[in-house]
Amino acid sequence: MLQRSDSLRNLLTPWLKTSWVRIAALTAMVFLVGCGKPYRPPEQAARDMPDALVPVEVDLGKFECTIPNDKTNSTIQIDFHPFAKLPRYKSQELEQVLESHKSRFRHDVLLRVRKFDRPTLNDPDLAQLREAIVKAAGQILKENKIEMIGFYHFQFLEE
Repeated sequence: MLQRSDSLRNLLTPWLKTSWVRIAALTAMVFLVGCGKPYRPPEQAARDMPDALVPVEVDLGKFECTIPNDKTNSTIQIDFHPFAKLPRYKSQELEQVLESHKSRFRHDVLLRVRKFDRPTLNDPDLAQLREAIVKAAGQILKENKIEMIGFYHFQFLEE
């Protein structure tokens, strides 16, 4: 019997040394063990959630601004509360960035608004104000996915 196992070992040794057998054994082992789940970045995982593309509103805060008008020697007081509408998977990023860069965002919005005049504020769509808010958000977000800017409240008074 000892002679049989030695002869079997001598017969199998060259066969196991060939590269194709090693490749086949490695392939079989990979298929049997499995590759596991591939790594997905958090943003990709968020996109794959069932309601990831559903638009949500993110509160951008309340703003009050006074604009002096040298021509008429009056001032315009603006009070508005905007929100951004964007996909749910991006809303979490926007909320975190707004929290960490709140002062910078507010400052940028107010600087842009202070350049407005009365005809700009009389626009019923408030297109330039919406654009100013989107540009201010674009300064703090690396990838701006804001679909729309809306207002919970908007009012301006000229004194």
